[in-house]
Amino acid sequence: MIVVAGKNNIAVHALNYLVDRLGNEAVTALPNKNDNGEDGWQQSLRLASNKRNVQQASLESIENDRVELFLSLEYDRIIKPSIFRNASLYNFHFSCLPRYKGMYTAIWPILYGDQKSGVTLHEIDQGIDTGDIYAQRTFNISSIDRSRDLYRKYIKNGIVLFDEKIEEILSSALKPMPQTAERSSYFSKDTIDFSKLTINLQCTAWELQRQLYAFSFREYQLLRVFGKSIVEIDITSRKSTYKPGTVVQDSRSKLVVSTIDYDVILFVDLLPVVLDRFRSCNREESSSLLSHVAGIHDRNEKGWSPIIVSAYHGNFEAVKYLLDNGADPNDCNYKGTTVLMYSKDFSLKNMSKRVFELLRNAGADLSIKDFSGKILEDYVTADEARYLGL
Repeated sequence: MIVVAGKNNIAVHALNYLVDRLGNEAVTALPNKNDNGEDGWQQSLRLASNKRNVQQASLESIENDRVELFLSLEYDRIIKPSIFRNASLYNFHFSCLPRYKGMYTAIWPILYGDQKSGVTLHEIDQGIDTGDIYAQRTFNISSIDRSRDLYRKYIKNGIVLFDEKIEEILSSALKPMPQTAERSSYFSKDTIDFSKLTINLQCTAWELQRQLYAFSFREYQLLRVFGKSIVEIDITSRKSTYKPGTVVQDSRSKLVVSTIDYDVILFVDLLPVVLDRFRSCNREESSSLLSHVAGIHDRNEKGWSPIIVSAYHGNFEAVKYLLDNGADPNDCNYKGTTVLMYSKDFSLKNMSKRVFELLRNAGADLSIKDFSGKILEDYVTADEARYLGL
């Protein structure tokens, strides 16, 4: 028996791969306790296993002697190897171990200004994320990445690492490397009390920026300052002359606040307004609009981001600006519908391929499947495919 334990798109990806590879009877799913069986901003492992007719279990009910392989992918329980006598136990941990063992790994690299992070495939042993390392995949962190952006990169790179190593896992061909003690760190669940989360204004401008970005994760929380949800910060060149935390200027859309060293401009969350404007805004306005959302990949409850809205409405200038400033040409909503799929609708309705071809040239991938397993070509007729050059 192979156990897939965890949550979100990476666990669903692993489940689907293994079912396709070995059949549904070979796989058992262990969804996290808070998995309600519905897709949200990430896919539900419980729902995916229902769709694939995969048996579900809990850690307590699983028949331990039958488990040959246990894969933890964002699982919410600590695994004791002693209860799995015959199993190989692996975890895909979202950090570059030995750094950031434990919890909230999308927060610490942002808070501390790290320039890189990664995903680590390691053995599950008696400790917490202390097992031998089998593989790592690293990536860059932008200076403007939020914790939401970092988590998005963890999921993306974790899926790639799974695809690269799963056959070696199945054939027991991986070679372990012990973790070092150097630069090792650990954070427990109790490190942060999110029910009492506040922003500390008694700090430098850079430290304030790190706080704001580290805790900007719209699906969970945005930091509030003086009763307003803040999504962006601009560190000015003006030395602060007031006590740190003093509001120097106040308007509906932004605050100017003093810090230990420099005044900062704090921009208020205006996501619904911003997404509406990206239907028709020009390049210059695009820049100012992004100051009022939590990063270029911020999105509403449906998963619509600025580039999705712009592409769906054929706004070439906005799409070009967003791509030039780091937007993902393969961004998708919460059902896996890609930017290119949205652009296809405008192209066919208006007989204009300008945005569609801009996305293609920027690296938009025709082969990406949405969460129903369909690619773009599945949604067009033969004549439409020819027009789009598919």
